[in-house]
Amino acid sequence: MSFFRKMFSSDYRAAVEAEAAGNVDVAAERYALAGEHEGAVRMHIARAARAPNRHAELGALRDAMRWAGEDPLLRRQAAGALGRALWEATKAEGVATERDRAKVREAAELLVAGEDHSTAGEALEAIGDHLAAANAYSAGGLVERMESALAKDDAHQDAARAEKDAFADYETHMRTGRRDDARTELARAVAAATVAGDYRRLLDQLDTSLLTAGKVELRRRGKPLIVACAATKIVLGRDPLCDLTLRAGGVSRQHAELERGEGGAFQLRDLDSRNGTSIGGLPLVGRVPLVGTGRFGLGDECVIDYETIGATLILRVAGGLDRGFSLIAAPPGELVDLAPLGLGVDLVFRKGRPLLGRGTCTLIRFNDEPLGDVRVQLIRGDRIVADDDEIDVG
Repeated sequence: MSFFRKMFSSDYRAAVEAEAAGNVDVAAERYALAGEHEGAVRMHIARAARAPNRHAELGALRDAMRWAGEDPLLRRQAAGALGRALWEATKAEGVATERDRAKVREAAELLVAGEDHSTAGEALEAIGDHLAAANAYSAGGLVERMESALAKDDAHQDAARAEKDAFADYETHMRTGRRDDARTELARAVAAATVAGDYRRLLDQLDTSLLTAGKVELRRRGKPLIVACAATKIVLGRDPLCDLTLRAGGVSRQHAELERGEGGAFQLRDLDSRNGTSIGGLPLVGRVPLVGTGRFGLGDECVIDYETIGATLILRVAGGLDRGFSLIAAPPGELVDLAPLGLGVDLVFRKGRPLLGRGTCTLIRFNDEPLGDVRVQLIRGDRIVADDDEIDVG
């Protein structure tokens, strides 16, 4: 705007008077009406400095950007101010979502336009976009910071590859029944990931599903429960934490215990139950080894048949609410052959983990995949089809 046009413009004179009086809102409006872009930009930036809140500040700076038009100097001035304000606002609110990261990228773009390359790079590094930060530093001639950002980008790319590889290995190990290995790879993905929330949830789920106490429940559809374990001590009772949980009336929470003795045979003893334990029709006193075949009772209703085959003990509930339930126990590391209980599969417990083998099964599927001549580590939620039996693992 020429000097003479300014002098004869009532809007321009009103703008100058308003600016002198400190009325930046009126000054901004009048400069705009006079077509004086530099004054309008300056007053909108002044409005932003006096804004009562962040929203009003950003609004004033966006007005400044609009009035800067294509003028390089004005645009640089307005863009820098808006970029800094937007970055500070986003930092204050927290960067948690992709929408927040988009705001940071907008702020960085404005900062670059305002030639504040240092702050632009810092903003981009804050959201992990080290390559874009390096470009911002490069545009500003900040060589050392550019090289540092590039090194971080290389490290980030390496971590991303490690994360991807670890998760792929986790999925493979889960599918092939190598669950401890799967957990190791999932923990590696957590360590490598920038945002690890989903991996942590999967890790928590896997930890909840892992069977590590030397016991597994095989729930055959339409058939009674089988409990397989590798334990030196077995507790029977109503408590859900017992090795074999029994619901019959008269059974105490922890009713009786079977403990493997020095000779390898399990010895039965009562755990001070309310209704007592009997064997051979007589009240149990002290400890009695279980050898061969026989029967014992818990209270008045629960009757359990036992059978020993070498070092393996088999219990079959013959009376009570849980009639048909069975438990088979073998020493840790030894084969648990489930054939006596009508299943062709077998198990081995290693470090408390149940490892399933196909045994004598003609057809066996593990989580809908055919199972070859390998052992798979079972966890809660697995599904097995063994010949005609459909089994849920618990």
